[in-house]
Amino acid sequence: MLFRSAGGFSLGFNFQAQAQSAMNAPGAPAHTTTPEVNAWVVIEPDDKVVIRIARSEMGQGTLTGLAQLVAEELECDWNKVAWEYPTPGQNVARKRVWGNFATGGSRGIRESNEYVRKGGAAARQMLVQAAANEWNVPAAECKVSKGVITHKSGKKTTYGKVAAAAAKLTPPDPKDIKLKDAKEWKIAGKPLKRLDTVDKTTGKQIYGIDVRLPGMLIAAIRDCPVNGGTVKSFDASKVQGMPGVKKVVQVGKTGVAVVADNFYNAKTAVAALPVTWDDGVGWNASSATIAEFLKEGLTAEQAYIGNRAGDAKATLAAAAKKVEAVYAWPYQNHAPMEPMNATVRYTADKCEVWCPTQNAEAALAAASEASGLPIAKCDVYKMHLGGGFGRRGRTDYVTQAVQIAKEMPGTPVKLIWTREEDMQHCAFHPVTQCKMSATLGDDGKI
Repeated sequence: MLFRSAGGFSLGFNFQAQAQSAMNAPGAPAHTTTPEVNAWVVIEPDDKVVIRIARSEMGQGTLTGLAQLVAEELECDWNKVAWEYPTPGQNVARKRVWGNFATGGSRGIRESNEYVRKGGAAARQMLVQAAANEWNVPAAECKVSKGVITHKSGKKTTYGKVAAAAAKLTPPDPKDIKLKDAKEWKIAGKPLKRLDTVDKTTGKQIYGIDVRLPGMLIAAIRDCPVNGGTVKSFDASKVQGMPGVKKVVQVGKTGVAVVADNFYNAKTAVAALPVTWDDGVGWNASSATIAEFLKEGLTAEQAYIGNRAGDAKATLAAAAKKVEAVYAWPYQNHAPMEPMNATVRYTADKCEVWCPTQNAEAALAAASEASGLPIAKCDVYKMHLGGGFGRRGRTDYVTQAVQIAKEMPGTPVKLIWTREEDMQHCAFHPVTQCKMSATLGDDGKI
């Protein structure tokens, strides 16, 4: 557990932060006891700069990219930069000070770059002003480079030394913050070392599937193999005496899980569990029936027309030469390397979730709904993702993990989907058919 000393400087509002620290054990809260001025930066007395990142890292580099943008405006030493994830519970409690927690569609940097840069710039202005106040000189006479503030008289200090004083200053109005021209950038957009590379290459990086909590048990699940199907019945007595088995629970309407002392025992028992399924209406669906259904749409008379220019139907009907092609795109599994997983510790007063997610606020909402507790009594500690590709924007695995943990109050339970479950119950990329038609004139042009 990390405690920041009173001499440190956490840029943000006044509040007791309880964020997961990337530099500590997974899910360990980082408590900030110093007054905050801005949410994005924490500066320790030894000049270490911890930048808070709201978006998810799944190998695409958003973590480092956002940290570079903040560090650029902050004018700090990149070699002293570390990072941590705030939680969506804090974000909601603080009126979404960190903005959007969702990461997908290459929007992580595009949608937040301006306001995170302003966070770094505001911090820089306040730190410089604190030094100027100490020296009784105008802030305009001071310059900063790599976290060292210099006055034209030759006086020097560092961010860590003026952090406590800067924390007492009024933050600048965002409207008055001038951002750097990209031509001046020395950190942002430059090929610097990524913040996550070393831990990943040495095996130190903790992903959701790696989370370990004291007294934790492991759950494996089987969902109805037919999409939309439900559990009709199961015989828990057949597996309750198997090695390591602690509990057998129904999960919602669609699945059954076994909680055990380790993953092997959990998955072995759930595979042996006799389950009768109600397959519902989707049992006879196949690639052929789906393709036929889509084909009907290609010839439907009533179709949405997004843009009309001329009479396409009449032109196509009267054409001497017509070219037509049908393009098909099948269902596809996102297939991230790390299967779906989430760890939950539930009590009557608190529901905590550790998980790899592309939408931490959606995961928070799912935890609240599944646990029956208000948002204020839930939180999600976001972990690095072993691949996402959009799949982890969904929260079905979070809901399941909470439902299971709720059956064992006070005991942390980690749900891990087997690879088979992960492949069978992915939120698949939509299937598509598209027919393109065109007429050609005598000159061979469309």
